[in-house]
Amino acid sequence: MKKKTIIFIGIAVLILLIVVISIVKKSGSAIEVETTKVEKGDISPTVNADGLIAAKVAVNIQSQVMGEIVSLPFKEGDSVKKGDLLVQINPDTYERDVSSAKASLDAALVALDESEVNLTQRKRDYERALKLHQEKIFSDEQLENAKLIYDQAILQNKEAKTRVAQAKATLERAKDYLAKTTLRSPIDGVITTLNAKEGETAIMGTMNFAGTVILVVSDLSEIITEVQVDEADFPKLKMDQKATVIIDALGGKKYDGKVIEIGASAQQSSSGLQTNIRQFKVKIAITNPDKDLKPGMTTRVKLYAEQRTNVLKVPIGAVKSDVKDGEQQYYCLVVEKGKVKKYEIKTGLADDINIEIVSGLKEGDEVITGPYRIFKTLKEGEKVKTKKMPKESQGKSEVKVEVS
Repeated sequence: MKKKTIIFIGIAVLILLIVVISIVKKSGSAIEVETTKVEKGDISPTVNADGLIAAKVAVNIQSQVMGEIVSLPFKEGDSVKKGDLLVQINPDTYERDVSSAKASLDAALVALDESEVNLTQRKRDYERALKLHQEKIFSDEQLENAKLIYDQAILQNKEAKTRVAQAKATLERAKDYLAKTTLRSPIDGVITTLNAKEGETAIMGTMNFAGTVILVVSDLSEIITEVQVDEADFPKLKMDQKATVIIDALGGKKYDGKVIEIGASAQQSSSGLQTNIRQFKVKIAITNPDKDLKPGMTTRVKLYAEQRTNVLKVPIGAVKSDVKDGEQQYYCLVVEKGKVKKYEIKTGLADDINIEIVSGLKEGDEVITGPYRIFKTLKEGEKVKTKKMPKESQGKSEVKVEVS
């Protein structure tokens, strides 16, 4: 019995010893975290968006009459001058319509001449009958008949004049249709799209149907990119705002740009993936275009919002938040005299990497930036010590911290 008691006591002592050793080891272990120093620099928030290259002025050439395309003198990529013939629609039908309208007008003019002669004669007859009636030679009935015939002649003359006006309008319309069989360039530019071939039929547009866009003439002297910006970033937009336009198809080539137009209303996202996202259309003029830029190329755009220079900043990951008295408060954990200290801060602008510190910290303060998991357990007042970083990490204003 005594032997068993001694064994149990020995086991208990051993377990207690293991626990004590574990606690001692744990208290002496270190958790490495990263820090960086508060420094001064520039904060330049950006708005990122994707878009397409387009000409600022691009004209869709559409036919306003239906017919066979008999001539397309230019091909895609050709330069054209204002007034150059771009498309010829078969004019035969419309030429016949003009000839028919001319013949109808001639007939209407002949009929008008006849009605003028008849009106003149009926007027004389009525005046003669009126005189004879005053002389008691014509009866009342004869005078009324002469007046009726004269009134009919007046109406016939008016009708003849109306037919002439209608015939003239028909002729003008026929001439207009005939003129529309010849499509000329409204601007100097380049044919950037050619959708038709000779022999195809051009379809005219209606209220509910856009019709055939035969080709597009673009003025490539002014190049823009159209992007969609999320409504959350709308307050950051302004006219003449600077931008960088990146063309991946050209090996990431960069161009300078500025905002020239901001949509007046938000539209549903064009991606179709999130129907609850609203976006604004923004047009950006490229200020240094070259011949490498082609309409339809995809772009990545960085719009530079308000910029702050020579301000205190820290990495975004160094700023944490909690709720105090119903309001969100921001803070940083700072290494001060070997211990962790919590400083409430006020923040300003932020870019993709850093955030401005308006108050609460000073230049040179050493703030803890990570790893993220340490923030869940790190408490104010805990002792810390720094550990030098490997040589390859020097020059990055970062050190390791051990928490004991």
